[in-house]
Amino acid sequence: MKRCLCLIAMVLFANSLFAQQEVKHGLSTKFADVILSGLKPGMVYSIKKEKGLPYKVMNKTDKEIDVEVVVEKPSSSELKEGYEPVPDVSWVKLFPTIFHLGPGEGTDCDVIISIPDEEKYANRHFQIMLVTQTLEKPGIRGIAISFALASRLRFSTGPTPVEVLEEQRKKVLEALKMDLAPFSLFLSELPVGEKIKLDGKKFSTLQLVNRGNEDYRIEFQLAKNPERYGLRKDYQPMPETIEVDFKKKKMESKKRSINDVIMEMEIPDEEEFYGKNFAFVVVAKISWFDIPIELYSRVYFKTQEKNEEKEEK
Repeated sequence: MKRCLCLIAMVLFANSLFAQQEVKHGLSTKFADVILSGLKPGMVYSIKKEKGLPYKVMNKTDKEIDVEVVVEKPSSSELKEGYEPVPDVSWVKLFPTIFHLGPGEGTDCDVIISIPDEEKYANRHFQIMLVTQTLEKPGIRGIAISFALASRLRFSTGPTPVEVLEEQRKKVLEALKMDLAPFSLFLSELPVGEKIKLDGKKFSTLQLVNRGNEDYRIEFQLAKNPERYGLRKDYQPMPETIEVDFKKKKMESKKRSINDVIMEMEIPDEEEFYGKNFAFVVVAKISWFDIPIELYSRVYFKTQEKNEEKEEK
């Protein structure tokens, strides 16, 4: 099930911390805007289990409070472009939904998504709102102050819209001042049947750019489902038989630095690989944060045409 669930990003920032939503002296959450893709009708998904991302609620007051989290359909002003309100809020459940928090205390809730097994729900984009609010205790006289936060959850039964991917990437870059550049790298005439080094010399490569004042630990990997990252239609996902290795799978990105992401490739010397357009996606996972954060770039390459004269010799 993990292969079907792709978390793109968290996108609300406060006090320079990534993805934290807070009402001063009230409640806070670390689940401001979450986007999921690749979900399938008929399946049940636990966001906490699949991605290690619980819906965390913190009590920022100096008093004990009772809290409730409810699922609601988004209003027209809350609905993001390209998404539709979930047909039934019962698709999304939280455990627990009501809990007691002491001063400074927090708790983790699990978000469960269950999509009916009907074909009409395939390849669609849905949105719901998770509203976290304090509960007033009955029988208390005087003025009662309530706090409420609304978090957005978007999920797709198919690829995430390309426009949303672009939006999320920009927000991550703005917050962290990190970039994996270029966003789309194009290579041509890659030789078949020999090792190829992408190091910025004969063939260009990606660069990890840190414009901020923080050091980060980065881990590189190839995306298992590159088509979810908005590949061009005239390129097909790279076959698994083409090997791509990173010279450094893990890298420390120092503040205000630029590092080449050196890769080695080997394309099998077989007929099916000559003169073809392929693509793969490089994902850079950023450590240190308590939620998953990823940068990514798409690598498009065209292999050389077969040399008929060489073959005859």
